[in-house]
This record gives sequence, C-alpha cells and structure tokens, in this order.
Amino acid sequence: MLYSSYLSRFRLLALLGIAAAAGNAYAFQEKTDLAVGYEEDVLDVPETYDPLVGEKPTATRVAQEAARLAEMAGEEVGEQVSTLVRALFDGEKSDDERLEAVAELKNLIPQFESGERVQRALGRQLRRRVNLAEAVLTGLKQTPEADEARDLANEFLVRAAVDFEMGNRRAHATIVRQNYHALRKYPTLFSKVSSVFARDFFNYNLHFVLSEPMMSRLVSDYRTESGGVADCILGAWVTGCQVTDTMIRADIKPSVGTAAFDIIVDGRTVTNTQGVKSPATIYTHGDHPFTIQKPVYFDGQHISSGNATIDINVRNTTTGIATKFDRIPILRGIVRNIAAKEVAKKKPQTDAIAARKMADRALPRFESEVGQKFSEANHNIQSNIMQNLQDKGIKPSAFSARSSNTHLAVSSRTIASETLAAPRPPTTPAPRRGLAIQLHQSAVNASIDALNLSGKMTPSQVIGRIEEALEDLLKRPVAIKRDNVDDSTLFDFSPSDPVRVRFTEDGVVIILRTGFIQLDKDRTVPRHLLEIPMGIELRNGQLVLIPPETDTRSVIALRPQLIEGRASPRTVIQARTVIKELLEKTFTEPEIEVDSNLDLVMGDGTNLRLQITRFEPNDGWLTVVMQ
Repeated sequence: MLYSSYLSRFRLLALLGIAAAAGNAYAFQEKTDLAVGYEEDVLDVPETYDPLVGEKPTATRVAQEAARLAEMAGEEVGEQVSTLVRALFDGEKSDDERLEAVAELKNLIPQFESGERVQRALGRQLRRRVNLAEAVLTGLKQTPEADEARDLANEFLVRAAVDFEMGNRRAHATIVRQNYHALRKYPTLFSKVSSVFARDFFNYNLHFVLSEPMMSRLVSDYRTESGGVADCILGAWVTGCQVTDTMIRADIKPSVGTAAFDIIVDGRTVTNTQGVKSPATIYTHGDHPFTIQKPVYFDGQHISSGNATIDINVRNTTTGIATKFDRIPILRGIVRNIAAKEVAKKKPQTDAIAARKMADRALPRFESEVGQKFSEANHNIQSNIMQNLQDKGIKPSAFSARSSNTHLAVSSRTIASETLAAPRPPTTPAPRRGLAIQLHQSAVNASIDALNLSGKMTPSQVIGRIEEALEDLLKRPVAIKRDNVDDSTLFDFSPSDPVRVRFTEDGVVIILRTGFIQLDKDRTVPRHLLEIPMGIELRNGQLVLIPPETDTRSVIALRPQLIEGRASPRTVIQARTVIKELLEKTFTEPEIEVDSNLDLVMGDGTNLRLQITRFEPNDGWLTVVMQ
C-alpha cells in the first residue's frame, strides 16, 4: 500500500520516543520540570530498613565528598570549597553558620558554571547541594518545632545531597524517601524543601529529542503508482492512464503538553485521458499536485490524531479534439470550436468533480491505513512495552512531551517505587539534523535492579539475565557474545545494590558490591565494594573504551573496601588479586574501539544508519547525539 512503509517507520519512531520543550538553539534547557510532584507518588517503602551496617560515620562521608569536590575545583579554590562543603553538612554548627557557607558557595558557583566541562559539572553539583541545604536551613529557622525536626532534617540532607549523589544507591534513596515523608509533620519546613527536592532529585531521567530533518528522514517514503482511468464525468465516458508519485515527510508543530506534528504527503498525479461524448472526443493531459495533511499528537504513551485534509490543484490541459464531422471540412472547424467552448464552459465544474473524486479515493484509504497502524502502535506500547516494564517494576511513572517549530521532545521518569530520580540535565545544543538522548544513571540503575542480581552467580548467568530482559522488551532473540567468559569465578552479589553505574566527567564508574568464589583455586573472597572506572571517548568517529590499568599501583588505587566480615591483610590481597585477574581476562587490550554507527531496521526492511557524533558523560548524565 502507498503509505504502509511510512507508517511502519512511524511506529518505530514512537517506540524510540518511549525508550526516551525543544527550542531552536537548545534542546533541553527549555523543558519544564516534572509536573507530578514527588509527594503525589505512590510509595512502597518498608517501615524499617537498615542495609547500611558498618557504614562510615557521617563526618567521614562528608569529608570524602568535600575532598572530591575540592579536587574538581582545582588548587586555587579547592581548599575553600572543601571547608565550605564540610560546614554546609555539619549538624553541630548553627543554622546561621551553615547559611554563611551557603552564601559563600553561591558566590563561587558562577565562576565554575562559566568554566570548562569539569568546572561546569562542579557548579551544577554544588548548586544542587546548596539549594537543598538552603531550603532545609531556612525551613528550620521558620519552623516552631525546629529542635524536634533538626536531626531528621539533617539526616535527610546528608542522605540526599551526599550519599545518594555519590552512590545512587537504592538503600540511600529509601532512607531519603522515608525522611522526606516524615518531614510532612512540619509543614513550614516541608513547603521549603518539597519544590527543591522534586526538581533536583525526582525529575525526569530520560530525555529524547528529535530534529525535524531527522524525523522526516525516519518517515520519508517515495512511491510511484500507475493505473487506468475509467469514469463518467458530466455524461462523458473518460478513459486513459494515470501515474501518481508521492513523498512523505513530517512537519513538527509548536505544542506544550503533547508533541505535535503533521504527517504530510506531497503528491502529483499525471493523467492522459480521452473523454467521449458524442459527437466529440476530448484529449486531456492532467498534472495535479496535491497535499494530504494529518495532525498527530504524542503524549509519551499514546498516539492520537485529527482528521486528515487534502488540498488538490487540478490542472487539466486540452491537447486535442476530435469529432464525427472531422472528415467534412466545412463542419470540422465549427464543431471543434463548439466543443472547445463547451469544454471551457464546463472546466470549473469538471475540475471540481475531478478534485472530489481524487479526494474520495485518497483520503479514506489514507485514514484507514493510518488508523490501523496507530492502533497497532498504541497496542504495542501499552501491551508489550509498558506491561513488560511494569512486570519488572520499572514502568515510567511520569511523561512529558512537547514540540517547537523544529524539534520534538519526550521525557520520562523510570525508577523503582523506593528510589530517587534525577536533576535537570546539562544544557545541550539541540541537534540540527539528528537526534539526541540524555540518560541519567538512575534510569540505568533501575534497569539493573530489574535484573534481580543477587547471591552466587556465574558470569554466564549474569549475561543470561541481561539477554532475557532484552528479549522480553524487544520481543526477539538476543545473543551476547561470550567468547572470553570464564565461569570458574563466581560472583557473590550483595542483596543490596549489587551493581551500580555512575556517569562522571571521565566516563562511567561501575560499582560492584560482591564477593568472589574461585572454583579452580578453592578460594572465597568476602564481599567488597569495588569501584571500577571506565574511560569513554569519541575519537576519530569511533567510541573508545579505556579500561583501568592492571599494574600493581593501579589495582591498589582501586581501593576495594570490605563490606561484610572482618578486614585483614589477607582479604585485601585476595580482593586485589581477583580484581586484577578479572580485569585482565575481560579487557585484553588497553583500549577497545566500538563502532559508533547504529543501523535502524525500518519497516520496509531498509537500514537507516546513524553515527554517534557526541558521546559525553557528565554529572550523572550520558548525552548521546546521533546524526
């Protein structure tokens, strides 16, 4: 059918939007914050939950975070940043002293926000912490029961702005959410905190932006159809042939609350006909450009549309006239002249009839096929994608869709019921001709949680869980290469946050809470906290992964921390040995090149190749731009 290939492509486009207000210059900076307030979310938080036995004291955790931020700030102001951050979270200091630290940090932040990428990331991280601390402290000063609420408010602040910021742990998020709901008891304090918290810790964690040229490329389809003409128009029997060429494109429209665009079919029908009505036969060449336009709306979960309209410009040219009197010279010219005048007289009427007949043929067919495909797409979104995510406990709880003259954007929040989400993403220029995705680490970690990794598992079993999850989502077989998989070493995952990822300015940090059982050496290593940094660069059009080095100094620098059992020199050495062996088996080269091209299989079986032109981890976010 004429439009079926296009509609298959549109279904793919809709699914891409699920898997993620765009302005002319910047795609993400103009979007509004999450409309669904944090306090409105349905929670399933255990009443008692203490997964952090053996955790370091608050002062130590704050000092570690202050040192990390100071390193990002550089030598010139690093010590000042460290001192102010420690004061910010010091519950022993007075509210006024801590608010002084807020004011001083506010003065420093603009110089970071106008700096290089790492400096800008530091500015964002400091501003989030300062905003939440200021809300807590000013709320305490205005709360009559401040002494009663202080310990709760301080724990809420540290757990959110220090612990969760650094580890993105479900365990920390659960405590934060419990504390947040306990703060409702103090309305003045809660009113100060709620809007800041929703914006910076419970916002959308996936953003998908599509430019109009890319959208048109996704939906474009060129078709040529030919056929015969046999019709009766104003008593004349018209026969002949016609050829119709069509090109399909998209036109994105400004819209708030839903993403809006028009499906546009630009077509041209060329006809060559002869109309017979005794005593004359009229030969006509037709060249009829037409445009079908149908408004479409997408709210992130459901596709809807308005009625299609068609605009036809009928252009018929008489190319010849023959009559039964052509062999009679004295009558031939007279009869042809009469016939020509009759054609001219009825031209407005015949053109209108031709336009109506073209519309009557094209519009019902177009609407029928579009309606069927949209129905299939909506069914697939709800019954397959959303149901699958709901079964795994990670169905997006909120959506936002909007569009400008040039871009379409969809945002979603995907988290488990007892976790937190994301702040606003870094400002990113909108892709002029491509698409962009901004993915927060909280969305990735929610997907990892859905794998239910826990206890003793071989590497092959972990890979199998990932394959099963992808097959459930994609509804097709998925096979991950296992060439270098060694099942002689088992993981012994912690039941709490066994695997986490953190996007940093240098790449991604893979955080494991696991022990190891080496079957071939009869060795058991108790559970440790391991942070494995992986550098990622886009170099000469290729993604380059840079694993950590495995020399003695580099392995020691990973600093595995025992989280269960009693620490001893032996357990430390064993942990380092296993880490070194696993890294050497997993990464046989110092750098790994990954093809930056992505081939999308379109509905008609053709491939659309996209190339990654930007790949930037930053402050918990991963920004990917494809052209």
